[in-house]
Amino acid sequence: MRIIPLILLFIAFFSPYHTLLSAQSIYPDHVGDITPDPAVDDPAFRTCRANGIPQYYSIESGFEGEKPALLRYFAQNYQKKPDWSGENGYITVRFVVNCNGQTGRFRVLEMDMDYRPKTFPKAMSAHLLQLCQSLNGWKGGQSEGIPYDYYQYLTFTIQSGDIVRIMP
Repeated sequence: MRIIPLILLFIAFFSPYHTLLSAQSIYPDHVGDITPDPAVDDPAFRTCRANGIPQYYSIESGFEGEKPALLRYFAQNYQKKPDWSGENGYITVRFVVNCNGQTGRFRVLEMDMDYRPKTFPKAMSAHLLQLCQSLNGWKGGQSEGIPYDYYQYLTFTIQSGDIVRIMP
């Protein structure tokens, strides 16, 4: 008779723990992972690895022509509209570069100059996103001779509607 309360106690104590262990997490494996979204992502884009995509700075990666080529591309292709002249803040475009140098899974984050969420004119964000999506020249990642996909971002500092800096 003493064993029945112990069994019930054992079941009551470990049952929620088992449920937590078997439940699928709603969070990505790593902070900053971009989960594929069929509603917005190009279905033709493929990564070379199923998971474990590192950040750009932890492997050999980059853009052909480096930062000067990026600056030149945006200087030549960014077309400011007159109604954007009052806009200030940051627009960050994050994406994945696969091991072949192809890009996909683009996401946009907008902030004001105090790093608070902000909504820029839709046409402005769409224009920068389109320019990033059209940008060719990303190098596939590599570490110790092994090809890698990687996460990349471009943060545009916007002042009076102009791009005044691109990071990193």
